Amino acid sequence: MSGRIGLIGGLSWESTASYYRYFNQFHVGDSPWSQPRVIVDSLDMAAIVELQRAHDWNATGQILADAARRLVAGGASVIGIGANTMHRNFAEVAAAVDCEVVDIRACVAEAVWSLGGRCVGLMGTRYVIEQDFYARDIEERGVEVVRPDEGQTRDLQRIIYEELTRGVVSALSRERLLEIGADLVSRGADTVGLCCTEFGLLVDEDVAEFAVVDSTKAHVRSLLGALEGQATSS
Repeated sequence: MSGRIGLIGGLSWESTASYYRYFNQFHVGDSPWSQPRVIVDSLDMAAIVELQRAHDWNATGQILADAARRLVAGGASVIGIGANTMHRNFAEVAAAVDCEVVDIRACVAEAVWSLGGRCVGLMGTRYVIEQDFYARDIEERGVEVVRPDEGQTRDLQRIIYEELTRGVVSALSRERLLEIGADLVSRGADTVGLCCTEFGLLVDEDVAEFAVVDSTKAHVRSLLGALEGQATSS
């Protein structure tokens, strides 16, 4: 397999670590020691968070596009942005490189469909929930979206930025996440989307009481599939 997966990481280091673990757990090779070829361009999340708070998405787009170019220069043949929120800049990244960029939103929509779902409860950062770049894309792919209310969104934002991105995993936050998920189901969602790449630290999609799609796992599977497809066609 000559190609490489290029991951724009560091958004946060915890989610990047999850991506790398899943790349190796889900990879199927000819040897028990076989591993996928992965390159990570790890960004400084502090700079990204500051720009997010300032709503300077032009600047974040430039940073991510530069990271994508570095990955391609290093041999990447398929690229993923290792954060749901930063798919706000998906178009800039896709325009910056001449290779496939796998969209996590498409992966989530496909995973919802594969579970027989048609309506997803959207859990993520405030930017993912309140802005339209995420929900609109999901809806255009045929999946309805139910969003958390203001108080739930505030709690999710706190859990992400004050805990998970800093390596803090709390039982109380796990309970709150499941509580919010159950409320979204009660309001019509048939599937709950963990549309923050750190949420898998709190909730295992395989053991929740309702149908769950972990965006990180869905993204990893699609990135591996894209790399395998390149190898098969070459």
